[in-house]
Amino acid sequence: MKVAREGSIFYLPSLLVFFLTLVLGWWLASLFFLLLTAAFIFFFRDPERRPPAGDNLVLSPADGQVIKIEEFSSHPDLAGPGKVVSIFLSLLDVHFTRSPLAAEVIRVDYQPGKFFPAYREEASSQNESNSLLLQGDKGRIFLKQMVGVAARRIKCYVKPGDRVAAGQKIGLMYFGSRVDLYLPGNVELKVGLNQKVKGGLSIIGEWRDESQN
Repeated sequence: MKVAREGSIFYLPSLLVFFLTLVLGWWLASLFFLLLTAAFIFFFRDPERRPPAGDNLVLSPADGQVIKIEEFSSHPDLAGPGKVVSIFLSLLDVHFTRSPLAAEVIRVDYQPGKFFPAYREEASSQNESNSLLLQGDKGRIFLKQMVGVAARRIKCYVKPGDRVAAGQKIGLMYFGSRVDLYLPGNVELKVGLNQKVKGGLSIIGEWRDESQN
């Protein structure tokens, strides 16, 4: 199983303490650190993903559960009204963020903030976050990564001007987090509330043909 290199700062020290306690004969402590090491490796697992083909598809940017689907009347970076889809990532989910479409990264904005539980409404506006504006062939999408109570770090792999493929890893969030995906009105949703999704695999929506707008 492939593991994210960022996880080494967590599982390597835990593994070292496991061996130390094992040598000292501290069996309960060694068992604890063995389980802790396994938990860190599980959290930072990096499964291979093969995104479905299709120029009109908008893929899920993360693993998790859809906790909100709401309409918005306006957005500073998107034309006209649209919908926002919020995905909550539990500690059991893979925490990589993936590009929902083939696109150019127009802007990356990091914002410091608070650490409310990621599923709460105020997390969207007040928590530490990282936002990306993506320009695809069909239009623009705005993606916002947020961390919660346990998560205290967001790592972004891309910068403005980069080209990304659909399903490509663009970031990593640590220990429970959330992704908000802002979609323009000409994207037809294919997911429902409380649905479980997989980053780079599940289809969030499809761009409608211009003739149907």
